[in-house]
Amino acid sequence: MEIPLRLVSRKDGSLFYGIPVSFRIMMGGMLALIGAAVVLEEFHTGLLGWIAVVLLLLGFVYKEDWLFDVSGKTIHGVVGFYPLLKKTNLTFEEVAYIQLAAFSKGTVPGSEEEKSSNREAFDEMRGNASKSGLKGGFDVLRRKKLYIALLIITKNEEHYLLDMVPARRASRLSNAGRALSALIGCSFFENLPG
Repeated sequence: MEIPLRLVSRKDGSLFYGIPVSFRIMMGGMLALIGAAVVLEEFHTGLLGWIAVVLLLLGFVYKEDWLFDVSGKTIHGVVGFYPLLKKTNLTFEEVAYIQLAAFSKGTVPGSEEEKSSNREAFDEMRGNASKSGLKGGFDVLRRKKLYIALLIITKNEEHYLLDMVPARRASRLSNAGRALSALIGCSFFENLPG
């Protein structure tokens, strides 16, 4: 399940990019309802009931938040499941640029097939996807899965993944990348490398 991250502007001018509060409320509400049903049934639920409880609990305790603090000129990232969270702290000065990068599952890095798939991913993001390669039947199953990732690249060439979504829904990453780079004061690249 893909959790759509949101870019939210705060009153002080900072930007928050992460899991919306509405998602946590929804997960908590569904967990409470199913948990209450399990308790009312005196814990005599089937395997699917327990799987639902575990999945909802994991969704509720998962955190993927990035705060771009304009006053401190810092970036704070927290990703993972409570209490095992990976924290990232950067300053605006450490950031070289923000970039959109294509990723296609099932291709060899550096190959012509990968380059072609990357071009196709960016075309799909921009709504210019070619329909000529789609036939039907089993060809749909063999089609490469195209993704676009939003990355922070530091001056030390470290890469931090902010988000990755299927290419056809990646236009929101472009908007987020522009807003974040404007706040940080760095370049934003959304084109394929030469």
